[in-house]
Amino acid sequence: MSKTITDQELDELGELLFKYGNDDAILDISELDGFMNAVCSSPRLVPPSEWLPEVSGGKLPAFKNQTQARRYTDLIIKFYNTVAVMLSEATDELNLLFEVRDTEQGEIVVLEEWCFGYMRGVRLGKWTALPAPLRKHLDAIALHGQEEGFAILDTMSLEEHQAAVPLVVDAVHVLYLYQRQQRLS
Repeated sequence: MSKTITDQELDELGELLFKYGNDDAILDISELDGFMNAVCSSPRLVPPSEWLPEVSGGKLPAFKNQTQARRYTDLIIKFYNTVAVMLSEATDELNLLFEVRDTEQGEIVVLEEWCFGYMRGVRLGKWTALPAPLRKHLDAIALHGQEEGFAILDTMSLEEHQAAVPLVVDAVHVLYLYQRQQRLS
């Protein structure tokens, strides 16, 4: 059995997140991806006993049977492993699962769900203050991942929104490398 998640399993996980989610849960793959990227980039090792309940809104769902519970948990752990491997092996290109929408202007990348997930992971990981040169990277994610950024986002053009995508991708990579170095020191 592979430790990384397949496309078919990713679709299944998306359905399970929605099926077993609640108002406080992570309900889609994009938000889960942001969350797991932050958890894997945390200054401390965040155990599954902390992040699994957070995914489902504070407590594990009431499953009909053990098979459902095991499948849900296995897929989420496999997703976590996939993100951890991607981050540890990435040099300059990350495969982040942003939502993409078809519009009259063509396909656009929507950062907000992913960034909200990332900031949720930052809070869970109890990130400490970053050195000044690194704050801009977390700020690039926080702009799209916290309600405080809505007023600024409302003034941005579509081009400005799309120009933020590579900034967020770069931020994830820089923050992961920094936090990994801190953990190893």
